[in-house]
Amino acid sequence: MKVITAVFNWLAERLRDLSMWPINLVRDFPVRVTRLARTVWGGIGGIITFLPSLVRAAAGGNLGDWFPGRVGRFFNWFHLFLTQIFDLCGGPELGEFVLHFFARTTPLTSAEIAMISGVLGEDALRFGDVRVVEGGLFDWIFKMNGNLAFATWHSINLPRTGGHTRKNLPIVVHELTHVFQYENVGSRYLGEAIYMLIKTKRDCYNYGGGTGLQDACAVGKCYCDFNREQQAKITQDFYDLTTQGKDVTAYEPFITQVRAREI
Repeated sequence: MKVITAVFNWLAERLRDLSMWPINLVRDFPVRVTRLARTVWGGIGGIITFLPSLVRAAAGGNLGDWFPGRVGRFFNWFHLFLTQIFDLCGGPELGEFVLHFFARTTPLTSAEIAMISGVLGEDALRFGDVRVVEGGLFDWIFKMNGNLAFATWHSINLPRTGGHTRKNLPIVVHELTHVFQYENVGSRYLGEAIYMLIKTKRDCYNYGGGTGLQDACAVGKCYCDFNREQQAKITQDFYDLTTQGKDVTAYEPFITQVRAREI
């Protein structure tokens, strides 16, 4: 009976995954096409200003500084363009359908929804879209990456052993913050997080704790100025400290910005 129930649940989840492609293709079209239009408009502006900018740099003898900066801005723009085309075509939904095919997926529990609502806000996420992914193909993935949880679009992928399991609620908050990033900026969050992980050799989580946030606030630094992993670590630590009854005064201005979706 347990086997039959498991098979039925798996089939129901796969049908649900498949249905999300047309649903979100329509539901998210206005937001996704607006993001893409802004990026294309920015690219047109970059083309228009390219030659005058080059002339000014050459005249001022600053080509050595101008060229790397221009190349960096181009690759940033190109990354946005590719991820937004991917989103517009429903790539996240198709990607999740494929990945979920080889794993066990379950929705968030009411306790988990209440937990993340207390951090990000009551309407922070489309909670019904979120899935917790465990087992199957992901057992092999976690064996390769040292049992480190990660988030892909509306999925939080958690190992069944080690310190990043579903029982580790601060980690769940961390990964759901990445889902929050996805809902608010699109798939670009994933590339930005991976870039920082590679660039810093995984040393991209440290934001300085409460003292670092006080210093950041004093110089006008905002939540959106932190990298994607630091953002998720801030909400993770806020939740962890709150549940321990510790002082979170330094976190409150940044959590207010999160709840206002200023990411």
